[in-house]
Amino acid sequence: MYRRVITQYFLAEAAREARAAFEEPANKLKMEQIQLQCQGDISKFFQLCIPTASEILNGVLSKYGFQLTQNGCVDFTQELSKFVADPEICELEKELKQRFMPTIYPNPA
Repeated sequence: MYRRVITQYFLAEAAREARAAFEEPANKLKMEQIQLQCQGDISKFFQLCIPTASEILNGVLSKYGFQLTQNGCVDFTQELSKFVADPEICELEKELKQRFMPTIYPNPA
């Protein structure tokens, strides 16, 4: 697969598109349902969240030369972390990583 050289400008654009993909109503609902379904079970979260997030990001990943796999999602966020000195990219990176990383709540005793 051809891999476009990622510049700060294109990466910021890709991150904005990724955020927009997650904010589409159907995608937002999918991710919210996964979080509710997992109830703090990190294993279940990764089994459900990562494939769904990868699916949501397919259009962005392919447009910017990343693999259409879970590894492609990880590569994308790693590229973002290279440019965290840019305030916009830093904020976008945090937002996008929250989509992949579970929020762990203590189980009620």
